[in-house]
Amino acid sequence: MVDILNAAFFIAVQTGAAAIAWGGTGECKTAFLKALADALGYKFHHFIPSQHMPEDIGGMPWLDVEKGAARMFPMEWLLALTEPFWMLCVDEVTTAQQAMRPALLSALNPDERRVGSLKFHPTTIVCAAANPPELAPNSSPLEPSMLARFYHHNWELPFDSWLAGMMNGGNFPTPTNIPVVGDYSLYLPKWTRLIGTLLKAQPALRKTVKWPENEMAAPCLRQWHRLAHCLAGAEKVGADGSIMSELGNGMVGSAATSQLMQRVAVSDLHDPDAVLDGKEKVDYSEERLDQLIYLPIAMLDALRQNPADQRITKGCEVMIEMGENGMLDLTMPVLAEVSEVFPEYRIPKALLSRYGNLIKQIGGA
Repeated sequence: MVDILNAAFFIAVQTGAAAIAWGGTGECKTAFLKALADALGYKFHHFIPSQHMPEDIGGMPWLDVEKGAARMFPMEWLLALTEPFWMLCVDEVTTAQQAMRPALLSALNPDERRVGSLKFHPTTIVCAAANPPELAPNSSPLEPSMLARFYHHNWELPFDSWLAGMMNGGNFPTPTNIPVVGDYSLYLPKWTRLIGTLLKAQPALRKTVKWPENEMAAPCLRQWHRLAHCLAGAEKVGADGSIMSELGNGMVGSAATSQLMQRVAVSDLHDPDAVLDGKEKVDYSEERLDQLIYLPIAMLDALRQNPADQRITKGCEVMIEMGENGMLDLTMPVLAEVSEVFPEYRIPKALLSRYGNLIKQIGGA
């Protein structure tokens, strides 16, 4: 269970979201973002737009006479982001000049992560921090096109950490309980399926025609996709429902998140332990899709707690049957994980043959 202030922010940035921390002045936002970089073993670059000219992010033009074309030379700090394990923190983002904001759009977009022809390394983390415009000099509200690229987080003042440092002569401790997400790919199919079925049933949630009042976030397909990653990462580290709702509110808005959470809450979920112990049968019909979305990873988590061979066999059987009923994307990654988590386990020959047939389907054989 995750128990730390601003956990949703720390989870979001590790799953590829451009997370922005909104809060008052002097609330330790930048210090904690630097602490996150340290916890992950990342190098940290602090960029304040108001202290730079637009060309500091867009690049300087240079004429290549031999090629007969102009090229844009990036600043040194931007070039560093093409190398592994950097975190870019765009601070006081509302102070960015209007001429600088278009270049920031592609840098902040998790599907682009580039400036001009310069593409960041896949491991690069991009985050931001800002005071409300009324608290920052020469600032202005962010346009919808920028708002729609962020996970918006209301920063909570980490007073206890600050107080500990003050009581220790001003030596502020580096947080040691920041959740480190790591590889969350096993949890992702569940959330992409769940969000996909929601948007299939609710077309109004697929895009935003008019930006809602008093909201920083609103639904669009890009944000829904990124939310699936955030929720998968949150489940990986054992985050509770309040953190998941916080992620949803900051990514697609409160109204859309409410519908998603209602769908999660009313799903008639199987008890993974009851399934593994043979006490509960699984209905593989399409009408039970919402129920089955959760089952593979839930069973794997339950098996980690009680890895009896007969329970592992039952779990493999259920996942193979799910794959045979058209849910390969949900089951195959988890089935592959079983052999790594339980290297001493040997799947029975009858199930192994069925498992082989599923692998042939994936390979197109």
